[in-house]
Amino acid sequence: MKNLFLIPILLLVLFSCSPDEETQAATNTVQTITPEPEAETPEPVVVQYTLTVTAGNGGSVTNGGTFDDGTSVSVTANANEGYEFVGWDGNDSTNEAITITLNSNQTIQALFQLVVSSENYYSSGDIIPIEAVIFYDRELDVNGIKLITAGEIGGQQAVPDIWIYKTAQLFKLLMDKDSEGIDSDAQLNMIKTLKGEIGWHQGYPSGQRIARGGGNEYSPGFLGDSRNQFYPGIEAFEDEFTLDDMVWYKNIDSRGTGDDDINEIIEHTLHTLHRFGVRGGVEGSTEVLNIEAEEEDVSNTDVFLAMKEAHNNGVFDIEGYGGDINNRDAWPVMLKEYQYLLTYGMWEFSEFWEGGSLSPEWNDNARTPEGVLANNPLGYQLYNTYFKPVISIPNKEVLRTMFQDNDQGESGYTPD
Repeated sequence: MKNLFLIPILLLVLFSCSPDEETQAATNTVQTITPEPEAETPEPVVVQYTLTVTAGNGGSVTNGGTFDDGTSVSVTANANEGYEFVGWDGNDSTNEAITITLNSNQTIQALFQLVVSSENYYSSGDIIPIEAVIFYDRELDVNGIKLITAGEIGGQQAVPDIWIYKTAQLFKLLMDKDSEGIDSDAQLNMIKTLKGEIGWHQGYPSGQRIARGGGNEYSPGFLGDSRNQFYPGIEAFEDEFTLDDMVWYKNIDSRGTGDDDINEIIEHTLHTLHRFGVRGGVEGSTEVLNIEAEEEDVSNTDVFLAMKEAHNNGVFDIEGYGGDINNRDAWPVMLKEYQYLLTYGMWEFSEFWEGGSLSPEWNDNARTPEGVLANNPLGYQLYNTYFKPVISIPNKEVLRTMFQDNDQGESGYTPD
């Protein structure tokens, strides 16, 4: 009985699905795969940079703009009439036309400057009033030096205009670029140094003070430590310049002769030139002619060694300066007096001294170039190397025409 029950079940299983049904079932199990749509390629991002181009005063430039990364942009600077291109701020090139490949934002500016010929430095200004300044009431600019002049103050009359013009004309005679032996480049450097454009006192133009009689002739005095108390503002005004001593009108030691006036005015204008201009003219002169002993040791400079030789050889007597060649405090005065006396000897100008001699301060054996060479050879070399190329020798007859006895004589000065 058990087997009989199994047969129907087996038959039922065998005949439950037909072949067609099996095929249809298989067909129904196949899945159709729809392909994914292709991704769109993104547009490339264009990187751009900005070139900003400007021009300083005195010229123009081609425009900048915004450009694709890696673009080469040509830029040109154009100077206006009377100006010259000097370079770029933001680019190292010194060419007017440059090409810049942009890989970042950039800003450049074309720089220009006035075309200044050497003639522009040889100036002949006129007298102009100084406003709101105590003591000094007039000024005049000549060849890089500002003449500042005392007015009617401190019990003294004002320095007359004619004396200002004579001082200005002397400076022109001392800086005659056409004079024999002048090195025009070195003299131009001297004037630029005087103006404070270049050199060791850059930023402080040279001044020449002019007053009347002597320092003790003004009451209250204007040269002492209390001068600002008596003349408020005088220190601030003077501090704008590099200043040495004074040119005195009617010097209290003068006998009123034209030759006395020549000695007075040449000595003190030379002090200004030697200290603030000659030291800066010829290459190397800044170190060689340093007399600023308050600031540094000058005992090995050429000018000091020349002065020391003159002293040791009996040419330059220093009794009037304390008598001690090792007194550092006296060196600046000794050195500027030595340079003036050396110049007079090389110029053979001792005839302007009373009796033709300044002995014992300057020995009579050194009143000529030959005498200086024989007795102070270091001074002779110093003068010819550093002084002669930049300072011209004024004509004696011209000087005596300008400076005559009793304040007579015309300056011959003509403002530009």
